Amino acid sequence: MKKYRYHISLFTLLLVLGACNRQLDLKPEGTMVESELLKYEQTTQNYLADTYLRMMDACASDNYQIGDLTGGIAGTNDPNLAKGTIDPRDENYTALWSKPYLTINQANVIINQLPKYAQFDKSKQAPLIAEALFIRAYCYMVLLRLYGDGALQGKKDNMGVPLRIASFDGYNGSQDIPRATNGAVYTQILKDLDAAIADLPAVRPDALSQGSRATKGAANALAARVCLYSQQYEKAATYAQAALTGNNYSLQPNFWTMWPDHYASLGSYPLSKEVLFAFPESFNKTSKSNDNNGIYYAYGYYKTLPGFLASYGDHDERKDSINLSYQPVMRKFTDMNMRDNVVMIRLPEVMLTLAEALAQTKGVNSTSIDLLNQVYARAYTVSPVPHVYVAADFATPAALIDRILQERRWELAFEGFARFDAIRYGKAPNPELPATRYAFPIPQHEIDITQGLIKQNPGY
Repeated sequence: MKKYRYHISLFTLLLVLGACNRQLDLKPEGTMVESELLKYEQTTQNYLADTYLRMMDACASDNYQIGDLTGGIAGTNDPNLAKGTIDPRDENYTALWSKPYLTINQANVIINQLPKYAQFDKSKQAPLIAEALFIRAYCYMVLLRLYGDGALQGKKDNMGVPLRIASFDGYNGSQDIPRATNGAVYTQILKDLDAAIADLPAVRPDALSQGSRATKGAANALAARVCLYSQQYEKAATYAQAALTGNNYSLQPNFWTMWPDHYASLGSYPLSKEVLFAFPESFNKTSKSNDNNGIYYAYGYYKTLPGFLASYGDHDERKDSINLSYQPVMRKFTDMNMRDNVVMIRLPEVMLTLAEALAQTKGVNSTSIDLLNQVYARAYTVSPVPHVYVAADFATPAALIDRILQERRWELAFEGFARFDAIRYGKAPNPELPATRYAFPIPQHEIDITQGLIKQNPGY
């Protein structure tokens, strides 16, 4: 039976604040076997909180930035990343693969073993399993969009990623599995999310928990994103509408309140009602310098590309926020300690997902146009909105979809979407990246250790 070594940081405890029995304080470090770890609600909560931390390590940092650094939003000093000339043996990129799988395995322990070992109320077990299902689904989405051969281009029968849904208890070779098809991985992701939605709460008791732990809204929004990626537009619209139901989320009054300047700040930044899911990194009060989100925009290492900056309209507050007085960086990541909260799902994304899905299924329609206008208008709270769109502005559904995609590019810049939005519409993310390299190479170590059972992506 596997043993688990855990470290409970203040950030971890904040995630489960109010859910744990304070009389059952754990030692800061220790080892536990599954039968002990999952026996009690508190220790399970703590293990789940640590799984969220692993998820942040897997899905923030480099994995978060790739979409923009290779998608024509920001420049990178790594030509291999931009051109797709990554050597599968280069260990600088292996964490993009290994860290999501480490998180998936930890989520699998909760999903598969909690019913076996738990000695607390089953009604309290179900929401914890639902959170683990959400985490697993998110990590598989991250893996598939990066490594799936044609996963964003409707090629359901092509190779996706190995689909491991059982907990992994040490390596002996017998557990090696080949890559599942893209279609099979998409199906499993949506299966996980449907199961999670059934048992997740719609509302949590405080803003921190609401924004940093899985909810029905977050799971529906993630499912909508997955359906866009897999070109299941009717389902994308259904999930997005479900995420928007209940008035649990609302746009901030303007771009400045959503993204305040955190330069030189040591404060904790609240999670607003515009956030469906985020990693609340600013609540991590550890003094360790490497406990951060790993996103280096604040230091100007990755500068906004002039062509992208010029694409914004005059007086668009999103453009005005990019070049701050002290650094040419996006306002979204300005904490010099890299302790900004990392927003993973935000309301404008869900609104634009619904707009795009409806345009794909219903053509030029008033709901899509209204959602587009709402997101666009929020960028003009000081100057008048340049144009309020009406149906007559779009001669074809394709014209409306193009305008929605442009709004996604402006609104979601530096949030990791540009590369994947381009690929799913058959466009090169950047001029240097050939279509044969849209999928990343599988780390050679994975191919070697499975004696070729896991196959490499074409083009490498």
